[in-house]
Amino acid sequence: MAQLEFFKPPVRTPSRSEVSLIAATLNFQVKLIQALSASDADQIIKISQGLIKPFGANTAFTKKTVWKYFNHPHTLPFVGVLRDEIIGFLVGVPLENFQDETWAAVDPTLGDHETVYTYAFIFDEKHQGNGYAKMLKRVYINWLKKRGYLFVSGHVQEGISKRFSLHTRVLQKYPNWHDTGKVFEYYQRPLR
Repeated sequence: MAQLEFFKPPVRTPSRSEVSLIAATLNFQVKLIQALSASDADQIIKISQGLIKPFGANTAFTKKTVWKYFNHPHTLPFVGVLRDEIIGFLVGVPLENFQDETWAAVDPTLGDHETVYTYAFIFDEKHQGNGYAKMLKRVYINWLKKRGYLFVSGHVQEGISKRFSLHTRVLQKYPNWHDTGKVFEYYQRPLR
C-alpha cells in the first residue's frame, strides 16, 4: 500500500491498549483498538507473519506499519481476543483515505463516505478454522451497518469474494497484486 498522509505514528503509546469492547462470548471478545500498546503491537506483528508464506515478505506488518493501520479514529482496527490473548485482527479504513490510489477509482462509491475498505484480516494459524474469524467478521459488518456504512470493500485472492454474499460484486481484477504472483480482485459488498 502507498504511504497515506493520515497515518501518523502515535503521540503516545499506552502501557495497555485502550479499547472498546464490541462483543463477547464466554471466552472470546471482539475489541476496537483506540490506542495500541507496544506489547499488543508486537502480537499484531507476530500474527501478521502468517501473510508471508502465501503473499510474500512485504505483506507482514512491521514496527512502522502497525502504527499506521492501528490508528483509530482514522482506521477501524478490531482484534479478536481469546482468554486475554490477541489471536487475530481486522483493519477497516474509510475508502476516501485511498482516493489517490489508482485502484480506488474503480469504486463508484468513492467520495460518498459510505464504504469501508478492509485492509487486513488475519488470524493466528493455530486459531484458524474454529469460527473466531467468522465471528470477528460478523461483528465488524454489524458495527459498520450501525454507523450507516452501506458497503465494505477490499482486495482478496481471486474467487474468494464469491463466498461473501450473493450481492458481492467484483469491480476489477489485478494480476500479480503487489508482486504477490497472485490474481486479486477488488470486491464491493453491500451491507444492507
